Amino acid sequence: MTAAKTVPHEGPAFEAMMQEIDARLGRDGYGIEDRPIHAGREVSLLHSVPIPIGDQDPSRLPPEIAAYAPLGAAISRWYEETYGDRLKVDMKPGRTVVRLDGDFYALGIPRIFGSFQFVSTRDFLPERVSLQGPDLCNIVQLIEHMTPRKAARLTDADLKAVEEAFGAALYASYTLEATAHDLLSSARSDVATAVTALMDRHDRAGESKWASLQAAEKTLKAAIALGGGSFPFTHDLSRLADKVAGVGVTGDFSALVAAIQCTPGIRYGEEPCTPVQALAAHHASLKLVNALREGRAAFQSGLG
Repeated sequence: MTAAKTVPHEGPAFEAMMQEIDARLGRDGYGIEDRPIHAGREVSLLHSVPIPIGDQDPSRLPPEIAAYAPLGAAISRWYEETYGDRLKVDMKPGRTVVRLDGDFYALGIPRIFGSFQFVSTRDFLPERVSLQGPDLCNIVQLIEHMTPRKAARLTDADLKAVEEAFGAALYASYTLEATAHDLLSSARSDVATAVTALMDRHDRAGESKWASLQAAEKTLKAAIALGGGSFPFTHDLSRLADKVAGVGVTGDFSALVAAIQCTPGIRYGEEPCTPVQALAAHHASLKLVNALREGRAAFQSGLG
């Protein structure tokens, strides 16, 4: 058996190698979360050695691969120590915000596989131990940083607000994800920006509302384009809403448009905006996605 090549897996030589490879992967457009596996490939090609990915048990690997298990583990460890939580991939299709007792809470939309029954209850549900029947999910437990003590104090109005916010965001998030159009992909990013700005401890209400306008504008333009029409280059949502009727989309979107419409100057404080108004615009932008889909826009629901 040929002796394993000596490849550095610690010390200055290893650090220099990893920094150079990581920088090159970044320049090539790989996101941080994708780099560990590609770094393993790069080291493998650089030194012509097989590298098992991750911290694997060498006793379960063929001898010619087991010899490089410490190197594979070192690559994974280097990324974990360098980037930490940035390596985690958020699989949720979207997030929204709900107001409870005057405070804003982020509400994650789950990745759904199979059949789910959603409920909203003050009592936290235990983890399922049976695989029979549809999965039961308490929407309240999807609220980020929600605690059992806080959940127990939620009012009926709070639970209704959670249900409404979740319902709008669930269908809108999956629609934006499932419908293949560049404008809708960009609208997803705008929705995420609106949520991030709302949840910031600093006053970024104007920035959030502008992001909601951008999401709504792109959603309307996508509906027009998918219907075979052409749209004007404008931030005037009313003009765009009038255009969707020309491609066969039905519905009255005036109330939603009114809640969202703003000027570019809102980002710089030139137009007043409270966090509550920004939240209303965010919710309206999600409801607009659903209203357009229900009005026969060529959107895919993304949910069975």
